[in-house]
Amino acid sequence: MAGTSSSQLRSAHILEATPGTIPATPAFTTLHAPARMVATPQTIEGRSLVAKGGRLGRGINGIDVTGTLEDSLKYGVYDNFLATLLQGAWATDVLKDGKAQTTVAVENTLPAGVGGTSTMMRFRGVEAMSGTLNLTARQAATLNLTLAGRGSDDASTTAITGATYTDPTVVDPLSSGADVGTIVFEDITLDCMQSLEINFAFEGRELQPKISSNDLCGITRGDFLPVLTANIYLEANFLAIYNAARARHDPFSVTIPLGSVTGEKYTIEFPRCHFASTSIDTTGAAVMQNVTIHPEYSTSDSATVIITRAVA
Repeated sequence: MAGTSSSQLRSAHILEATPGTIPATPAFTTLHAPARMVATPQTIEGRSLVAKGGRLGRGINGIDVTGTLEDSLKYGVYDNFLATLLQGAWATDVLKDGKAQTTVAVENTLPAGVGGTSTMMRFRGVEAMSGTLNLTARQAATLNLTLAGRGSDDASTTAITGATYTDPTVVDPLSSGADVGTIVFEDITLDCMQSLEINFAFEGRELQPKISSNDLCGITRGDFLPVLTANIYLEANFLAIYNAARARHDPFSVTIPLGSVTGEKYTIEFPRCHFASTSIDTTGAAVMQNVTIHPEYSTSDSATVIITRAVA
């Protein structure tokens, strides 16, 4: 029997109503790119004089569930994972950062060799701990997520009773060209941006292991501290941005439209931001302005970031 290829993997997910519990008769949605989940046993070993100081005996301290998800951004496909990242829920097609325990279950299925029996590996209470959205000229918009889970089940050849699997309907990746609308820093319109990275960063988002179980008690919510890093060709807005970063200045909003198909667009808004730093790079053929922006919490919006989907 020939060995299994990675393209034979079926990676599917579903939102959990109770963190760490796979819903009964789950309606899974498959993914274009795999949620590369790993369950790693944390072993303890005995050392014994009976074995002349060698190993003798073994135990399990716990099982760490970690993973990654990396793909070009496709409208709607990774919305549930974005909800886990921002610890919120989509409401009337709007997602704000919060402190909710939003989790998904992930099931990865592989045949045991070509033509072999399908084997399911299931991971519970999965959420994105951090992530980046990268927009770079002449490249696809890319989403990169770091995942962690509360628990995992033994691998099994038995499917969950009543489980169904639906493929995502959107297949086209979003580009960083025509699929990105006009990016605005308040009253400054930027039409000469070479790249933009949105780092959905957290501090203090930690695993909470417990006694009496290999599962986690939970994952701390942490502090949401996103960072925007822009690389801009030196143009008319150079002076305003450069001097603003050097002094105390009024907060401003940043709006990033994504998508070009009506009803399949996102708008990402950071309603209150400050320039953290800026520098001029003259090492290349084009002079570039590197800008770092720190979004902060908006009390009027009760959020640091607001993502709207299904935009006309």
